[in-house]
Amino acid sequence: MLILEASDRIGGRIRKENFGGVSVELGAGWVAGVGGKEPNPVWELASQSGLRTCFSDYSNARYNIYDRSGKIFPSGVAADSYKKAVDSAIEKLRSLEANLDSEVTEQPRSPKTPIELAIDFILHDFEMAEVEPISTYVDFGEREFLVADDRGYEHLLYKMAEDFLFTSEGKILDNRLKLNKVI
Repeated sequence: MLILEASDRIGGRIRKENFGGVSVELGAGWVAGVGGKEPNPVWELASQSGLRTCFSDYSNARYNIYDRSGKIFPSGVAADSYKKAVDSAIEKLRSLEANLDSEVTEQPRSPKTPIELAIDFILHDFEMAEVEPISTYVDFGEREFLVADDRGYEHLLYKMAEDFLFTSEGKILDNRLKLNKVI
């Protein structure tokens, strides 16, 4: 067996960076699917290795819309724009229903401004989209935990590697692992 890794470490997109003295996840950041009828093996490994996590409670989550400078639009502006977009969509549907027999085929207007784009996303991609159940949540549960450990999510990969690669003091020394090998 030979393991090829394109970067200088294992994990692919699972990685962390130090940002202002804090470990920040750039890839995987949550252990998803906890508390269901079947035990989640990733959660079990996180628990066994003492990975620090925080429960992600979305029950009171707010959805903020940001302007180009990164500032949050005042909730009144966002709420008014959202209401106008919903009212406009309802009116267009009513109009389409009334004119079903006519030949009028007006193309829907595309969003242009950042706030129109954000509202379009919320209306069509976030609120109205129907997705298939994700097996992680169906099998393992719906709870999610943010990884809040300085060792990062990648720590779990190194713990798994200990089962089949030669390691010493947290470092992989096995010559079957070839780093920096792009194929």
